[in-house]
Amino acid sequence: MKTNLIRENGQVRVQTTYNSEFVERAKDLGGKWDANSKSWIFSESVVDYVKNLLQEIYGVTGENDYETCSLIVKNYTGYGEKKCVELFGRSIACAFGRDSGAKLGDGIIWIYGIKKSGGSVKNWYTEVREATFEIQNFPIERTKFADVQKAIEEGWCEIKVTETKRSKAEIEKEIADLKEKLAKLEDELNNL
Repeated sequence: MKTNLIRENGQVRVQTTYNSEFVERAKDLGGKWDANSKSWIFSESVVDYVKNLLQEIYGVTGENDYETCSLIVKNYTGYGEKKCVELFGRSIACAFGRDSGAKLGDGIIWIYGIKKSGGSVKNWYTEVREATFEIQNFPIERTKFADVQKAIEEGWCEIKVTETKRSKAEIEKEIADLKEKLAKLEDELNNL
Protein backbone atom coordinates (compact mmCIF):
# COMPACT_ATOMS: atom_id res chain seq x y z
CA MET A 1 0.00 0.00 0.00
CA LYS A 2 1.27 3.44 -0.88
CA THR A 3 0.92 6.36 1.51
CA ASN A 4 -1.99 8.62 0.53
CA LEU A 5 -3.15 11.95 2.00
CA ILE A 6 -6.51 13.20 0.75
CA ARG A 7 -8.26 16.41 1.81
CA GLU A 8 -12.06 16.31 1.75
CA ASN A 9 -14.94 17.99 3.55
CA GLY A 10 -12.71 19.86 6.01
CA GLN A 11 -10.92 16.67 6.95
CA VAL A 12 -7.72 14.89 6.04
CA ARG A 13 -7.80 11.16 5.28
CA VAL A 14 -4.55 9.19 5.43
CA GLN A 15 -3.98 5.65 4.18
CA THR A 16 -0.62 4.06 4.80
CA THR A 17 1.07 0.88 5.99
CA TYR A 18 0.98 0.07 9.69
CA ASN A 19 3.64 1.59 11.93
CA SER A 20 3.25 1.64 15.74
CA GLU A 21 4.86 5.06 16.12
CA PHE A 22 2.57 6.54 13.47
CA VAL A 23 -0.49 5.10 15.25
CA GLU A 24 0.56 6.50 18.63
CA ARG A 25 1.34 9.94 17.27
CA ALA A 26 -1.75 10.00 15.01
CA LYS A 27 -3.90 9.58 18.13
CA ASP A 28 -2.01 12.47 19.76
CA LEU A 29 -2.99 14.64 16.76
CA GLY A 30 -6.66 13.78 17.28
CA GLY A 31 -6.70 11.18 14.51
CA LYS A 32 -9.42 8.54 14.50
CA TRP A 33 -9.16 5.19 12.77
CA ASP A 34 -11.99 4.53 10.29
CA ALA A 35 -12.21 0.78 9.67
CA ASN A 36 -14.59 1.17 6.71
CA SER A 37 -12.15 3.23 4.63
CA LYS A 38 -9.08 1.71 6.31
CA SER A 39 -7.72 5.19 6.91
CA TRP A 40 -6.95 7.72 9.61
CA ILE A 41 -9.19 10.79 9.72
CA PHE A 42 -7.83 14.12 10.99
CA SER A 43 -9.12 17.66 11.25
CA GLU A 44 -7.89 19.92 8.43
CA SER A 45 -6.45 22.19 11.15
CA VAL A 46 -3.63 19.71 11.88
CA VAL A 47 -2.72 18.90 8.26
CA ASP A 48 0.80 20.36 8.57
CA TYR A 49 1.52 18.20 11.63
CA VAL A 50 0.17 15.14 9.83
CA LYS A 51 2.36 15.83 6.78
CA ASN A 52 5.42 16.26 9.02
CA LEU A 53 4.65 12.96 10.75
CA LEU A 54 4.25 11.12 7.44
CA GLN A 55 7.49 12.64 6.15
CA GLU A 56 9.35 11.66 9.32
CA ILE A 57 8.23 8.02 9.29
CA TYR A 58 7.58 7.16 5.64
CA GLY A 59 9.73 9.72 3.82
CA VAL A 60 6.73 11.10 1.88
CA THR A 61 3.61 13.11 2.68
CA GLY A 62 1.34 11.14 0.39
CA GLU A 63 -0.05 14.29 -1.24
CA ASN A 64 1.62 13.55 -4.56
CA ASP A 65 2.51 10.38 -6.37
CA TYR A 66 6.02 9.13 -5.65
CA GLU A 67 8.44 6.53 -6.92
CA THR A 68 8.90 3.29 -5.05
CA CYS A 69 11.36 0.44 -4.95
CA SER A 70 11.74 -2.80 -3.03
CA LEU A 71 14.26 -3.43 -0.28
CA ILE A 72 15.82 -6.86 -0.06
CA VAL A 73 16.74 -7.52 3.58
CA LYS A 74 19.06 -10.44 4.34
CA ASN A 75 19.71 -12.36 7.55
CA TYR A 76 17.69 -9.98 9.74
CA THR A 77 16.79 -10.68 13.35
CA GLY A 78 14.27 -8.57 15.25
CA TYR A 79 12.10 -8.81 18.35
CA GLY A 80 8.95 -7.04 19.49
CA GLU A 81 7.68 -7.35 23.05
CA LYS A 82 3.86 -7.11 22.85
CA LYS A 83 4.23 -5.49 19.43
CA CYS A 84 5.24 -5.97 15.82
CA VAL A 85 8.77 -6.31 14.53
CA GLU A 86 9.32 -3.10 12.57
CA LEU A 87 12.15 -2.07 10.29
CA PHE A 88 12.62 1.18 8.34
CA GLY A 89 9.15 2.38 9.37
CA ARG A 90 7.42 -0.78 8.13
CA SER A 91 5.81 -3.63 10.03
CA ILE A 92 7.60 -6.83 9.05
CA ALA A 93 5.67 -9.34 11.16
CA CYS A 94 3.08 -8.96 13.89
CA ALA A 95 1.78 -11.27 16.61
CA PHE A 96 -1.33 -10.47 18.62
CA GLY A 97 -0.77 -13.02 21.38
CA ARG A 98 1.58 -15.86 22.22
CA ASP A 99 -0.33 -18.42 20.13
CA SER A 100 -1.36 -16.18 17.23
CA GLY A 101 1.66 -16.80 15.05
CA ALA A 102 3.40 -13.90 13.31
CA LYS A 103 1.45 -12.40 10.43
CA LEU A 104 3.36 -10.57 7.70
CA GLY A 105 2.93 -6.81 7.34
CA ASP A 106 1.57 -5.18 4.18
CA GLY A 107 3.91 -5.52 1.21
CA ILE A 108 6.28 -7.99 2.88
CA ILE A 109 7.36 -10.95 0.76
CA TRP A 110 8.88 -13.67 2.96
CA ILE A 111 11.75 -15.57 1.35
CA TYR A 112 13.05 -17.60 4.30
CA GLY A 113 13.84 -17.50 8.00
CA ILE A 114 11.84 -17.85 11.19
CA LYS A 115 8.83 -15.73 12.14
CA LYS A 116 6.89 -16.64 15.24
CA SER A 117 5.01 -15.58 18.34
CA GLY A 118 5.76 -16.81 21.83
CA GLY A 119 6.05 -15.96 25.50
CA SER A 120 3.28 -16.12 28.07
CA VAL A 121 -0.35 -15.09 27.76
CA LYS A 122 0.36 -11.68 29.33
CA ASN A 123 3.91 -11.23 28.04
CA TRP A 124 3.83 -12.37 24.43
CA TYR A 125 6.28 -11.38 21.71
CA THR A 126 6.89 -11.36 17.98
CA GLU A 127 10.20 -12.72 16.72
CA VAL A 128 11.88 -12.68 13.33
CA ARG A 129 15.16 -14.59 13.14
CA GLU A 130 17.76 -15.00 10.37
CA ALA A 131 15.17 -13.84 7.89
CA THR A 132 15.42 -12.77 4.28
CA PHE A 133 12.46 -10.85 2.90
CA GLU A 134 11.45 -8.14 0.48
CA ILE A 135 9.75 -4.89 1.50
CA GLN A 136 7.67 -3.78 -1.49
CA ASN A 137 6.32 -0.30 -2.36
CA PHE A 138 9.06 1.37 -0.35
CA PRO A 139 9.35 5.12 -1.11
CA ILE A 140 12.64 5.92 -2.86
CA GLU A 141 12.88 9.11 -0.77
CA ARG A 142 12.85 6.97 2.41
CA THR A 143 15.94 5.08 1.20
CA LYS A 144 17.95 8.28 1.83
CA PHE A 145 17.32 8.07 5.60
CA ALA A 146 20.30 7.17 7.79
CA ASP A 147 18.91 3.80 8.96
CA VAL A 148 18.51 2.48 5.40
CA GLN A 149 21.84 3.91 4.26
CA LYS A 150 23.64 2.27 7.20
CA ALA A 151 22.04 -1.11 6.42
CA ILE A 152 23.11 -0.81 2.78
CA GLU A 153 26.68 0.07 3.82
CA GLU A 154 26.75 -2.91 6.20
CA GLY A 155 25.63 -5.18 3.34
CA TRP A 156 22.43 -6.66 4.77
CA CYS A 157 20.04 -4.52 2.73
CA GLU A 158 19.89 -3.66 -0.97
CA ILE A 159 17.61 -1.59 -3.14
CA LYS A 160 15.73 -3.29 -5.98
CA VAL A 161 14.27 -0.72 -8.34
CA THR A 162 11.04 -1.88 -9.91
CA GLU A 163 9.52 -0.44 -13.03
CA THR A 164 5.81 -0.02 -12.43
CA LYS A 165 3.31 0.98 -15.02
CA ARG A 166 0.87 3.58 -13.76
CA SER A 167 -2.79 2.66 -13.78
CA LYS A 168 -5.42 4.53 -15.74
CA ALA A 169 -6.92 5.79 -12.47
CA GLU A 170 -3.54 7.20 -11.34
CA ILE A 171 -3.08 9.04 -14.64
CA GLU A 172 -6.65 10.39 -14.55
CA LYS A 173 -6.14 11.59 -10.96
CA GLU A 174 -2.94 13.39 -11.93
CA ILE A 175 -4.72 15.07 -14.85
CA ALA A 176 -7.57 16.20 -12.55
CA ASP A 177 -5.07 17.54 -9.98
CA LEU A 178 -3.18 19.44 -12.66
CA LYS A 179 -6.42 20.90 -14.07
CA GLU A 180 -7.36 22.07 -10.57
CA LYS A 181 -3.94 23.70 -10.09
CA LEU A 182 -4.19 25.33 -13.50
CA ALA A 183 -7.64 26.75 -12.67
CA LYS A 184 -6.28 28.22 -9.41
CA LEU A 185 -3.36 29.81 -11.26
CA GLU A 186 -5.71 31.29 -13.88
CA ASP A 187 -7.89 32.76 -11.09
CA GLU A 188 -4.81 34.20 -9.42
CA LEU A 189 -3.67 35.71 -12.74
CA ASN A 190 -7.13 37.21 -13.40
CA ASN A 191 -7.13 38.84 -9.94
CA LEU A 192 -3.86 40.71 -10.56
